[in-house]
Amino acid sequence: MKNWSGHIYFNDDFQWKDLEKAFPELWQIIESETKQNAEEAQYDEISLELNLNEIKKNKKPIGYIKEGVKYRMVFPAEGKEMVVYRGSLSEEIREITESLSKILKNKKIKHRVEYDKMILYEIRKRRK
Repeated sequence: MKNWSGHIYFNDDFQWKDLEKAFPELWQIIESETKQNAEEAQYDEISLELNLNEIKKNKKPIGYIKEGVKYRMVFPAEGKEMVVYRGSLSEEIREITESLSKILKNKKIKHRVEYDKMILYEIRKRRK
């Protein structure tokens, strides 16, 4: 099944610092989907560190939002949510989201998963 986006909603008692141990693994899954040269890999290392610094301060991370990549991992301004998306329908969205969910479960971070909940995609569906 093809999806636009995968959404991971964290429980109300979740705090961003709870992601500290899981985040490098989550990052690696998204990063592994990009083809990079050495300079881009160095940029990603710095971005990972910046995200971890925010998490350690119990703040929402920036995410993986680099231009020109196949998949992005974003943390919307509202709520305790992580979204994985691609600009088009993709069979891999479900697989990637399930992989992220498995890591979170292994780290005992409570959450639920849903698909295709981005407002932009709801608007596109209505137009069709």
